[in-house]
Parts: sequence; C-alpha cells; structure tokens
Amino acid sequence: MPITNTYRRYTPDATFGLVANDSVPIKYIKDTHGKSGKCCVTGTGSSVSVWNLRTSLPNEEASFRAGSHRVTSLDLSSSCVACAAESELHVMDIVSGGGFRLKGHRGAITSVKLLQHRNMLISGGRDTFIKFWCLKTQHCFLTLTGHPGPVWDFALSVDQKTLISGSSDASLRLWKIKYNNRATDRSESDFLSKPDVELRAKDNLAQALPLTDYSSLLEIDFRGTIPRKSIRRVFSLTFDPSGRYLVSQTLDKTLEIYVVLSEAERQSRLRKKQKKARKTGNSDPSSVELKAEDEVRCIFRISLPTKLSSCDLRLSHFNVRNPQNSAANSEGQLRITILHVPSSIGVSFVTLKLLCSYRNNLVEEFSLKVPPTLPTRPIFLSGGRVAKMHERGNERAVESDSELRLSSRISNPGHRSYPLGCQITEDGSGVFTLARSEGKLWNRENLSCLATIDWSSVELKSTKSSLVDESDADEEEGKSRGTADWKRDPLKALKASAFVLAPGNRHVVIGFESGVICLFDLLLKRSIQTVDDAHAGAVRSLILTGDRKGVISGTANSKVGFWNFDLELVPRSAPRLCLKAVRQPESVTDQVTALAATPDNRLIAVAMVNLHVDVYFADSFKRVHSLYGMSAPVTCMDVSDDSRLLITGSGDKTVRLWELQFGNCLRRFVEHTDPITAVKFMRSSTLAFSADLGGVIREWDVKKLQEVCTLKGHEGGVTGLSTLPTRPGLGKQMKDNRSRSQPKRGRREADNADDEDADDDDFEADVCGGVVVSTGRDFSCRVWLESEELLVLEEEAELAREAAEDELELGRSEAVVPGAVAPDAGETGPLGRPTVTTRNAADSLMEAIDIYSSQTQSQESEPPHPLMVAYGTANDPDRFLFTVFSALRLPGSAGMAGMEHALGSLHSDHVKRLLPRLAAWLERGWDVELCGRAIRYLCTLHAGLVTTDANLASTLAAAQAARQSYLSRTRKMLGMNLAALSFLQQKIEEEDQVSLFSEATDQRAKRAKKIKERLAQRVAIATG
Repeated sequence: MPITNTYRRYTPDATFGLVANDSVPIKYIKDTHGKSGKCCVTGTGSSVSVWNLRTSLPNEEASFRAGSHRVTSLDLSSSCVACAAESELHVMDIVSGGGFRLKGHRGAITSVKLLQHRNMLISGGRDTFIKFWCLKTQHCFLTLTGHPGPVWDFALSVDQKTLISGSSDASLRLWKIKYNNRATDRSESDFLSKPDVELRAKDNLAQALPLTDYSSLLEIDFRGTIPRKSIRRVFSLTFDPSGRYLVSQTLDKTLEIYVVLSEAERQSRLRKKQKKARKTGNSDPSSVELKAEDEVRCIFRISLPTKLSSCDLRLSHFNVRNPQNSAANSEGQLRITILHVPSSIGVSFVTLKLLCSYRNNLVEEFSLKVPPTLPTRPIFLSGGRVAKMHERGNERAVESDSELRLSSRISNPGHRSYPLGCQITEDGSGVFTLARSEGKLWNRENLSCLATIDWSSVELKSTKSSLVDESDADEEEGKSRGTADWKRDPLKALKASAFVLAPGNRHVVIGFESGVICLFDLLLKRSIQTVDDAHAGAVRSLILTGDRKGVISGTANSKVGFWNFDLELVPRSAPRLCLKAVRQPESVTDQVTALAATPDNRLIAVAMVNLHVDVYFADSFKRVHSLYGMSAPVTCMDVSDDSRLLITGSGDKTVRLWELQFGNCLRRFVEHTDPITAVKFMRSSTLAFSADLGGVIREWDVKKLQEVCTLKGHEGGVTGLSTLPTRPGLGKQMKDNRSRSQPKRGRREADNADDEDADDDDFEADVCGGVVVSTGRDFSCRVWLESEELLVLEEEAELAREAAEDELELGRSEAVVPGAVAPDAGETGPLGRPTVTTRNAADSLMEAIDIYSSQTQSQESEPPHPLMVAYGTANDPDRFLFTVFSALRLPGSAGMAGMEHALGSLHSDHVKRLLPRLAAWLERGWDVELCGRAIRYLCTLHAGLVTTDANLASTLAAAQAARQSYLSRTRKMLGMNLAALSFLQQKIEEEDQVSLFSEATDQRAKRAKKIKERLAQRVAIATG
C-alpha cells in the first residue's frame, strides 16, 4: 500500500535584491585590519549584510534566529546585551546565558543604552519618560519627565555625561549627568552590595540606607531646549565616535548636524555674551549664562533626495599643516583626530562622513567638510543636487561644491521601488525582475545583477515633435540643454506595469501605465522598439501566446491587443526582433486586470474589474464561458500545463480552481487571510502556489484539492511568483514506462484500475517539484528549493494538534489564582516565559530528585533505577542527578534563561532536597557557574523558605565558602600561568639572543610616542 499525501518540503535557498531594510539602522564597522569607514553593516530581511563602501559589493552575510517578540532597540557593552521587546527590557549575559527582565514603561520602548563600567541602563519609551535602571539591584531609581510626547530617541556622548533627547516637538532637550561617588571612590550600587556588619544586622535594607539615597547614583541637570528647523518629529539621534558632532534625523528629508562646543569654546561664547550685555546695558553681565543652544549649535542642514530610514556619522582624520615646519610639510602631513587644535597650527578642514540608508533600498555616503571656524548660522546644503550631479558624471560641478560631496553609493544590488513581478529564464540560471523605474536580470547561482535597463533609451514620438518645436523656438540658447529638458519630463512619467520575457531570454517586452509597449534587448541594455500608440490606457497584463510566437496585452481601456514576433531588416546590420500587430485590438466588457492563455493556443482567459473572468477562443475571440462568483476582482491567473485547469486569485482572499472544459469551479480555497496577489502552477506536476499581501505563500495539490504547506519569509506583501520544474515530466515519463511494461489488464482487473491510478497520482506528486522564486514589497527576491525532506500531511496535522493542546494546557497551568499577582506584573523577573519545554524539563528534574532520594535510602543489594542505567550512571545517584540538572542549559531542555523557568516550576519539597546537592557540587567544583546561578535564583525565589530552615542556612554558608575558595584558586592559577609565560619568554630571549614580539612592541611604542606628541600640541588657548 503506497504512502499517501507525501510531498517534498520547500526550503528557502537564497535572498537577493535587498540593500538595506528601513527597520534596521545602518552602522559603520571596522574591517579585518581594524580600520573604520571602509565597511558598513545593514539589515537585509532576516540576515545582516556587510558591504564594502569602496566597491559597493557585499563582503559576507550572517543569519540569526529570530525570537517571538519584535526587538525595537538593542545595545551591547562588553559581555552584556540589553534589548527592548515592546514594553519590557531584557538584559542578558552573553557568556553565561543568564539574564533578567525589567518592566516599568507603560508603552513601547524606543531606545536603550548601557552605561559601561557603571552597571546602569538608560531607556526611553513612548510614555514620555526616560528611566535609569540599576542592573545590580534590578530596579528603576530615576525617571526624567517633561517631554510633550513620546521619547523617540536619545543620544549619549562618549564620556557619558551629556544626554540629548528628541520628542514630537520642534526642539531637542539637553541633560547633563553627574555621577556621584563616595569617599571610597565606589558607586552607590557597590555600597549596597558591600558586606557590612551593620547592614546584615538589619532586617530591611531600606532601614539601613534611606530611600532618598538611591537617587544619589547620579544627578541630572536639565540645561534647556535646542530649537530645530524641521517641524516633523525626531526619528534618530546619533553621536560620532569622538562625541563632538551630533546628527539629528527627522521623518522628512532633512538632516541636521550639531556640534558640541568644547570648554574653551563655551568660555569664549560666554565672554562674548557678557561683552554684549555690557554694551547694551540690558542685563547684568555677571548674571549672563549660556543656554542649551549655545552649548550645542546647529551648523549644517542637509536636504536629501528622498526619505531616510537611518544614518550614521563618523569623523575622519583631517589634515594639519604647521607653517613653521616646512620640512615636515614636505615629507608628509600629520594626521590627528583631536577635537581642539591650537591656533598656531594651520588646520584646513574637518571631514565628516555621513552614511545614509534610504527607504527606497539605497545606501549613500556623503563627505562633509567642516571649516575650522564654526559658522554662526546653519548652512543649508542640498544632497539631492549633489547626487544628481554624480549620476550625470559632472565631476567639475561636484568638485566645485567644497562642502558636500558624494563619496560612494550602493544601488546596483537592488531596485529603487519594490519589484512588481519576476520570471525565471528558460534555462533556470537567471531571474528577471521589474520595478516601476527599471528592470534587472539576476544570476540565480551567485545572486549578482547581470544587467539593468532603464527607460532612458525609450524614444517617444511626442518627444520628437517637442524637440523640433523647442529647437525652432530658441536655437541660440543651446540645443543640448533643450534636448535634456525635453527628454527628462516624458521619460520620468513612464512607469512600468507589466512584462514578459520573449523566447530565448534575450528580449523582454515591457508595458507602461501610459499605454506604451517597448521591446528591450537585455544584451544591449536598451530599447530597440517603442510602440507609442499600442493602447490608450495602462497596460495591466502581458503574456505569451500558447505557441510562444507572440504577445497578448490587456489594458485598462477594456482592450486586448495581439502582437507577433517578427524580424526587422536593418541596413548594414543583422536582423533584429520586433513586434507587429496581428489584428485590431478586441474589446471586452470592462477593464482588464489579468490574462492567461492555454499552452495549446486554443483559449484565452480575461479577468476584468466587473468580477468576471471571460474565456474566449484564441482565433475568433468568441466567448466560451463566463466565470463568476468572486466578490472582488481577480488579480492573477494561470493555466495548467495540460490546458485543463485555470487557477485564479482575487481580492476576496480566495483561490479558485476552475475546469476550462465546462467552466465549473472545482474548489474554493479560503485559507488565505489577505488579498491574493499571485498564483502559479508548477509545470509537469500537480502542484500550484499562491501568495497574498500578508507575505504568505501557500502550496496546493490540485488533484487532491488540499493544502500542502505554507512558506513564510517576506516581511510585506508578495508581488510576484515564478516556478520552474527541476525535473520536468519525470513523473509522467515514469508512469508511462510503468504502463508499457505491465501486461494488458483483463475485464476482471477493471475493478482495481481506480486504485492503481491513485497510486500513480501519489507517486507523481511525490517526485515532481522545482524552484519557486517570489518577489515582495520588502524589495527582496527569494528563491525556494525543493529539498529531500519528506512532508507527510497526516504527521503535520498531528504535530499541529499536539502543539495546540500543549499551549492550551500551559495557559491553564499559568492561570492566576484570584487575589494573586500575575508573574508578568512584576518589575523584574527571568527572561522569556514558561513553555512546554521548560515544564517538561521541570518534570524530569523532579523525577530525578525522587529517584535520587529513593536510591540513597535503599539498600545496596537493590538494582539501580532504569533511568540511571540509561544515563550511564547506574552506580552513582549523585552523578545521575547532576547529569539531569546540567541538561537544563541545553536548548532542547530549557536553554539560556529557560533554566529559571524550569527551576521556578519545582515544588518546595524538591527545592529543599535540591539545594544541599547544589552546595555539594559547588564544593566539588562541578560546573560552578551553573550551580551558583541555580542557587542564587532558588534563594531569591524561596527567600522565606531558606531563612526559616536552619539546615538550608548552614548549607548556603558552606556554598559561599566553597565559592570563595574556588575563586582564589582560579586567581592563583591565572597568576601562575602568567608568571610561567613571562619566565619562558625570558629564557628564550636569553638562549636565542632575540627579543620576542619585538615588531609588535616597536609599533606600540611608536603609537604611544605619536599620541604623546598629539597631546603635547593640545594646549589651552586664551581666546577673546
């Protein structure tokens, strides 16, 4: 009996066409040599891509496993990671995997910043608050208020003493942070954890230390507001690595560059204001103070060509010329990165690098020259004009702009607007995608762009007549300029709407919203024919005829056009392909939305806005059937390889399967939850695919009329699908060979014919498959390949039912008792939430504790427990319990923070029996980190139980002594190893008469010498 409902699973193979996601901020990174500014990192879907800004090519790509919540902000400091998931803060140690959860914001958290070496965290949210958290005590000790709306972002300077926040109004807020340390030079958090005898004697920590002293960790001084030019809200704030310059990004196309004045510049500014007050006499000079706009001054406003998604700022090295030392100038230029330079040194300029990621899948880097004398008023610069000059190749105009220059651009690996559709070439090695303003041909193997075609080579008749009028009206003004202005406006209005690849894959036919149809040569990358008067309305669909000798077009003016491929004889050149109209366009009852033709060139299906799909004869264009029943217009169609079935997708979220012979609907699939955008048959198989605006692709079996699986990966709606069978007709060929090899069946065997046909159908569906390529509104083009993994529908349905039952049972177990506090309502807690895995891990651990207790109390003559034998610890119950406990750190049992949830599910009786074993393992040195982490969490969770039990208190005292002893031994071992390495180095140097690491030592000494020289030049200058 054959295995029924067996298919092969489709898995994602590659993703291309993405340069930068608008939801992931772009950042500069250092290359392998430690140099900054050569590479940048962007988010590309579910992966991260590293780009070389010099070559505009990707260096490498890294993929990450996504969690169950959307991460809105992330910060990394040393081995600690802090991220915001909705209204919660998650803090995790990368080394140990442990962490905790902080909850205090009433809305989504927008920005997170870790304070290095201070054990504090800053968070801003949509509840208009900025909160300061102590990571040692895990509580919020300070809240900043006064924002009129959500805190969209804040920036912290390099010295962590200046905080600038942005909200929904037209101003920034400046805060000064002062960190308070006690006489012992220890912070407040260190004071709280100090082992003081008086603190231990107190029952409550709040009685030993006043509550008001918790805020003495730091002091916040609000300096005032900094006005902005833009009225749109702040999107992001970023300091450069030196902390001198700040970039403010808004929701419009404007970037504002601010400079943080140094102490000498602030004093000079104060003296100027005092001098002005003495001249005017309006106020007392001694009462004059600096405002926030005097300390942080806006120097540049840059208008960009399109809306930004993120940006980054970097201060590059600048040239310094010393006029008193001509010899040094002749040898070379000293490169320094200090913030304030004495006036005796001639400074030409400071160069700022602006890395901009746009919402149209484009990355650009600008070079901004900042003069040594800061401008008194903001300078307005146009980044769009600079980009257009760079595109036209006007290098002189670019060089003349002494302040802003386009350094690099990453544009070729993606479209400027989301692709409208895709099609795989006949040989399967290429993929063609079309956007509104361009089309691209991709190599499916190495995911590189082979050719890009735009509409600059399109020649319209209307533009030719305009050119003649323009030249006759004003010949002396310049024909070249008139030609450029004439060509730019009509071609800019061209927006592609449909396409189809011609046989041979060298030519592509593209239809536009204006009704123009163009034939492009992909090898020459230009248009070879333009049909201006093709249609009066927008071209909505282009398909090949059944015999692949022509093209059929459907438009918004209720016309269907017919075109044949022909060869045009060109003088002194080879013949070239062209389009010729076969007959007059045929009229239909309403606007055309989609077309489909049968492979036998017999029928044509036309989908229209009036919710009907009319089927016509291809030769006479007489209507055969009118398919109806949809509640929204059909947006896509496709015909099966045998010309029997028609699949349609409409805006009513349904996929319908029709039989073309009688015009009846075989099945209506309603599993989609969003409007359908694309449907496609897999040739030579029984499979079909459909996609919707939710980014979901579903696979169907059109013979068994059931859903096979779901493919998810797109972040937005899917715009196009294309399929290619990797083994075309293999199932049919094997089926025919089987029927030929078998003898003819008699009448007695006629009853078993249906069963054998079903077996063959199952076999054909199993072996036939191929490649699926999809494009989406997230600018990505994804390739899905058929894998060798089998997919059995019955097993998948059973797994789904079990997962639903486990989730329901977990929800019942987490139900809050009336009058109790929900676990998620606390200000702090473990990471994540309890799952079925953590619950099963807790059950296994409690069972192991019971087995340990029974084995230690039983006689030696009794046989060991079967589980102890299975774990390989038949004669050692203690090792068996430790093996089960140590499995909690594995991802399959609990993993990372799931260990806390598993320990939190233990009963108090099991906790009493587990804590002594943890202390014993700690004394023996068995996985000290894991045992210590478990002891800490259990003591925090069962504090009342631990303090009331004298046996547990003595056990914890022994565990503390064992921990201190282990730490001392570790320190001694590290010190001995360092001493041994130093001794070996001295011995080798004495024997071989060479100095180890001499080159590295010399380079380090040279760097230190240069730094000292730079610091020597960095002196205070009395200005004013």
